[in-house]
Amino acid sequence: MPVQIKKRRRLTDQELGTVKQNLLDRKKMLFEEIREDIEEDAREEYQDLLQSLRDPGDKAMAELEEAKIFSYVKLKVKEIESIDQALEQIMTGKYGRCRDCSRWIRPARLMVMPYAVRCRACQEKLEKLDGI
Repeated sequence: MPVQIKKRRRLTDQELGTVKQNLLDRKKMLFEEIREDIEEDAREEYQDLLQSLRDPGDKAMAELEEAKIFSYVKLKVKEIESIDQALEQIMTGKYGRCRDCSRWIRPARLMVMPYAVRCRACQEKLEKLDGI
């Protein structure tokens, strides 16, 4: 049985609508997670402050925990920025084109990774160059 090659093509209006809704849903979820992370960090910060008044040795541990939470929030903000870029591309009609080769990114890739900016081949080339 011959291997079926998936064609590169523009997303249908229905597919584009699904991707757009998925992006909006993910963005909403990320904002909620960030809000929860910040609230949790504020509660822990208050407890850490009380604890540090009793035991100055715990200050380093509290700072390490704060850095970890900040890095999680930073990753989520970066994902939100990628989502915003994808939504902008949808609005301008440029969504789904590879940033490097300008060919269409396969719909299956966009359904899994809706803010992908490169086709799989160009992404793999970039990762090889970066040594990932």
